[in-house]
Amino acid sequence: MAALDRELRTLAYRRPGWISGNASLERVTSSIEFVFGEDRKDQLLLLVKDGDGLTRYQSPHWPADLDPDAIDLALKDAGSVGDGDADTVSERTPRGPPWAESEGTWRSRGGGRQASPFTKAPRFCFVKTASSLWRVGVMGNDRERLVLALNCAGLQEELHRLRNGFLVVLPLALLLIGWGGWWVAGQAVRPLRRIADVADGMTARGLDQRIPSSGEDPEINRLIRVLNGMMDRLEASFRQATRFGADASHELKTPLAVMQGELEHALQSATPGSPEQRVFANLLEETQRLKTITRGLLLLARADAGQLPLTLESVDLGEALEELTEDIEALAAQHRIRVERSETPGLRVRGDATLLRQAMQNLLHNAVHYNETDGWIGITLNRQDTEVRFEVSNGGPGIAEAERPRLFERF
Repeated sequence: MAALDRELRTLAYRRPGWISGNASLERVTSSIEFVFGEDRKDQLLLLVKDGDGLTRYQSPHWPADLDPDAIDLALKDAGSVGDGDADTVSERTPRGPPWAESEGTWRSRGGGRQASPFTKAPRFCFVKTASSLWRVGVMGNDRERLVLALNCAGLQEELHRLRNGFLVVLPLALLLIGWGGWWVAGQAVRPLRRIADVADGMTARGLDQRIPSSGEDPEINRLIRVLNGMMDRLEASFRQATRFGADASHELKTPLAVMQGELEHALQSATPGSPEQRVFANLLEETQRLKTITRGLLLLARADAGQLPLTLESVDLGEALEELTEDIEALAAQHRIRVERSETPGLRVRGDATLLRQAMQNLLHNAVHYNETDGWIGITLNRQDTEVRFEVSNGGPGIAEAERPRLFERF
């Protein structure tokens, strides 16, 4: 609206002679037609009244539903415009051109006298009729009033058209922006997603995997180079640790075998029941324990390297359990532990017999070791659908909640 008000004020101040008593007001129509065009001349109205309220000029096309006498022509002095006046503009009205001589008259460039310039503060307001909405500007001085009215119907139609177009275009624009943002974000995170997929698929057997280059993105390529270098060092360290475990286990096998042979010979040569025989027996037991640990280390080293040999065959779990139970019952009897067994005969699985027996033996030994005196051990072997289930339970304190995540840690 400020721009519209400035346009009305500019039209008025462009020709102060419009309200001159000597000017031909009929020429105003020609000026309006020249400025606005023949097809838009009806959009601007002009009304001039003198100090007594008599109409000196009124546009020929003044609409019937707009009463000129109903327009408020009251104006304030230019220096007394208040901020609270809703119908006035905040800008002061110019006092007239520099050649103004007095408050009553001023001299034109040609030397003739013209009507007084606008000394009152202009006021702008909306006037609504049955057919249109008009923006009205009232300007003048103590002797005359100039009223300019501009039809806002076209402006309103344009605003409505813009609003409707905006409502139609906005969802499409939001959709395009959303799709474009999703596509750009997808392109940006695609290399990161590829990095995450490769990192997620890395295991002890897949340390040789590397992240491929992402193309022309220098920052992502630098990140990929750093991660690939880190994986190179990790793979080298892991392989070195694996080789050390395998080599150490292999090298310890021969000395331990020699120690076991010598201790067995010394044990047989010692006096029965003597302290020397007990010492040799304890040393032989610890040597056998070291051999078991060495075999376990070698087994883990081969498994980590993906070189664990598996001999797959049909294994009778009932027969294996029968052999293991005899040893466990003898060990449990020393602690007055009762062994209860329930099994379905003839259950067979396909696997490595040695590793299966070792896993079952570890569970049974733990059931005895982590138990109470006069306790019990429950052993169950049965079939559930397509699976064979082997369960070992005891009357011990159970595994603490904090220790359960570490059940499958080594040693």
